[in-house]
Amino acid sequence: MMDRFLITKDKSIQQALDQLYDALGLGLIVVDTNNQLLGTITDGDIRRAVTLGMNLSESIDKIMYKTPTTALKITSISELKEITKSGKIKLIPIIDNGKVIDVFTVDLDETKDIPVVLMAGGLGSRLGELTKDCPKPMLEVAGKPVLERIIENFTKVGFKKFFISVNFKKEMIEDYFRDGSDFNCEIEYLRETKRLGTAGSLSLIPDNIKGPMVVMNGDLLTLVDFRRLITFHNNHDSNITMCTRKFDIQVPYGVVNIKDDKIESMEEKPIHSFNVNTGVYVIDGTLLKFIPKDEFFDMPRFVEKAMDNGNTTNCFAMIEKWIDIGKVSDLEYARDLYEDKND
Repeated sequence: MMDRFLITKDKSIQQALDQLYDALGLGLIVVDTNNQLLGTITDGDIRRAVTLGMNLSESIDKIMYKTPTTALKITSISELKEITKSGKIKLIPIIDNGKVIDVFTVDLDETKDIPVVLMAGGLGSRLGELTKDCPKPMLEVAGKPVLERIIENFTKVGFKKFFISVNFKKEMIEDYFRDGSDFNCEIEYLRETKRLGTAGSLSLIPDNIKGPMVVMNGDLLTLVDFRRLITFHNNHDSNITMCTRKFDIQVPYGVVNIKDDKIESMEEKPIHSFNVNTGVYVIDGTLLKFIPKDEFFDMPRFVEKAMDNGNTTNCFAMIEKWIDIGKVSDLEYARDLYEDKND
């Protein structure tokens, strides 16, 4: 039980990221070969490092937190629970003479009551004939619709409540998923009567939802553990958390930097990096008041309006695989990925 939380400092950031899945996203304790405590690593530590440009192949000793909160073996359970009460600390190394002898972790129930909103009402026109008679979220990937793959990724880590916004060919989606009971979840439908944009359909959500909800485009596939996203959102006291991803563009030519007709420097085929929006968000239900009823309203306008009103917005660096199925080549890549996964 304790071993899944322990990692040695020679391991890479990528190895820590992979092990965090087995550790339920709670964090890892860095030790030496004798289990002497060296530090801790959280999912947030990793994502911050990647955002700052660190490579996943680098060692975790460069990013570990070297003075973590610890407890002794005589510390009572009530005291340990008090330490984790704020929600900022998810696991506590129990030490004896500096050696990790046990681990205390919080109970994981953050996801069970958090609704997921999946946007599945678009036309998918970029895929041409493939979506002429089939909504894009219902295209098959390794024998299952994209939307079913998405729902599976959520339900396997505890999410149970789903809203699906529908419009184009909505009967195909509703007839397949019905109330969600066949997919180990509950599903309600947000029925658009006209195009409402990437945020407009959120105005159809019941007013009684005040806590966080995950909002995601219904044509995306990602291997991210959504528990980590919720933990990040809560730990940062966010009102909106936007998932972003590093995207590199290489200029195919040598670039010449000029000032006053003089050459200052030259760069051969430079690479420029950007943080792009992945179409995955966590949004507090209290912000739905900013979305007009029955009007076209997109997500960038919604985020800007929330920011203008003083709400806290943060970015969650998505390191895991992410596929925006906008082109036929994207769909083929997703099919290959999931076929390999199933093998």
